[in-house]
Amino acid sequence: MEQLFLKLLLKQKLKFILLFGVTFILFSGNSYAQDADNSSGLDIYYGGRFGTTVSQFTNEQPHTNVTQGITAGGFIGYNINEKIAVQLEINYFEEGGQLLDFETQADLGYDTWYTTKADNQKLTLHNIDIPLLVKYAIPLGAAKVYAVLGADLAINFYANNSHETTVYADDGNITTYNGDEEFTSNIERYSFGATGGAGFEIPVLTNNYILIEARYKYGITPVYKGYSYRGIPQINGDLRNNTMYITIGFGF
Repeated sequence: MEQLFLKLLLKQKLKFILLFGVTFILFSGNSYAQDADNSSGLDIYYGGRFGTTVSQFTNEQPHTNVTQGITAGGFIGYNINEKIAVQLEINYFEEGGQLLDFETQADLGYDTWYTTKADNQKLTLHNIDIPLLVKYAIPLGAAKVYAVLGADLAINFYANNSHETTVYADDGNITTYNGDEEFTSNIERYSFGATGGAGFEIPVLTNNYILIEARYKYGITPVYKGYSYRGIPQINGDLRNNTMYITIGFGF
């Protein structure tokens, strides 16, 4: 029942993110209007963002490709001075990649009903992502251009593997079938990375702004240990994950 609920929740994730964005804007705008007199002297800022991710496993093993996902979350920051700030975020973050596996009778070491099996896998990691960043901003007219750099902690709470498998049987027949399975136990619970990027802040109302940002997350620790594209322990590697993502958000 828990797995069914999680799958239904993930299917509705896009609707949830859109609803989250609209609700966040309305709530924050109302909160800002009520607290404007009290907060005018504070150096704290906050907001939310959502966007798309494009990620790929590192090539410790060959035959990898990219996969696309989504991200959404919120941030809070503190302005040290007019140009430098520190920023903490909590995001829902999809990353992963595509892997192509091959297995043969010779690899397995015993006779099977097939001679070769090719498995095209799409792994999606559903993470809570927590970056801690330093932000450097420069005024550009009424707007700002800025860069961010910092460390990143990813906490995986669910992973799934959607695969298309083609089997070449002993009798010469070729069979292709699709499948989808939970893969959480194969993925590291925690992973660390480094994140950097740049963006624009465009003012829309008094002390409010739209932000557009592009980032790259470099995986430092593995997310998938002991992976082998040949399905044998003699050929294996630890896969890290690198992700490019673009977001649009609202700051207050």
